[in-house]
Amino acid sequence: MEQSSKENGLIQRVPEECLTTVIGLTSPADACRSAVVSAGFRSAADSDAVWERFLPLDCDAVLERAVHFVDSSSRKELFMDLSDEHVLLDDGKRSFGLQRSSGAKCYMLSVREMAIAWVKIDLYWRERSDPDSRFSMVAELMSVCWLSISGHISTKELSPGTHYAAYLVFKLTHDASGLASPQQRSVLSVGGRQSSTHTASLHPCNRTDSSCTGEMADGEPHDHERDDGVVVRYPGPRVDGWLELEMGDFHTGDSDDEATAAEDVDMILHECEELQWKKGLIIEGIEIRPKKIN
Repeated sequence: MEQSSKENGLIQRVPEECLTTVIGLTSPADACRSAVVSAGFRSAADSDAVWERFLPLDCDAVLERAVHFVDSSSRKELFMDLSDEHVLLDDGKRSFGLQRSSGAKCYMLSVREMAIAWVKIDLYWRERSDPDSRFSMVAELMSVCWLSISGHISTKELSPGTHYAAYLVFKLTHDASGLASPQQRSVLSVGGRQSSTHTASLHPCNRTDSSCTGEMADGEPHDHERDDGVVVRYPGPRVDGWLELEMGDFHTGDSDDEATAAEDVDMILHECEELQWKKGLIIEGIEIRPKKIN
């Protein structure tokens, strides 16, 4: 007990500036844990100086594009708000948030910022509101045989040195059909170089046998090997009630790697070969966020 009291006394005498510097070199989770050590640690761990380090360097510039003014009493509160819920940017065409564990930037592109073949023709697609969506507009597939959905973002908008994945966020109507063609592909390319391609189904897999690999929840890859040996990627459920399909993953370059930092990321889902009729797909957007590593 006496030894513990001496250690606590030594901690209390560490200058707050030193604590702030050290805690700022850790992670948001470590900073929150540090706050329960002592009153001195709490003061340092909750300080703007610490949480400024966890926010993206261009955070304030990004938030200048917000649809509604983002108000917060501290940098920690701002960080927590952005990791709890995305804010709408660019007249509601995309949303922005942070990954709580790392502070990495996350975006979702709405259908207004995506390229969807025939989306402006009412016979094929219907743009409408949806009470479950963060955006003012979603796109509902009425009937097409040629499916092409794509989105685009620059790596300079993302956090450097981060392993990202892109997810198509959607749901299905009760009579959805034609969305599991063996010719349906998701393709992700970075700087014009194909990074990953998958045979993709938008209908969830209802099998749980040993031929399924990966996670089957939280939107992580759920791959199933068919009898013909082809591995198909299936969607998984999200906590907000939508489904999501991982379209592919990629790494952003380090902050001092200018050549990599400005590359374009293109995300595509298409079926333009078998051309069977498809319907019942409701698209909210494409989310780009750090990939969960098991």
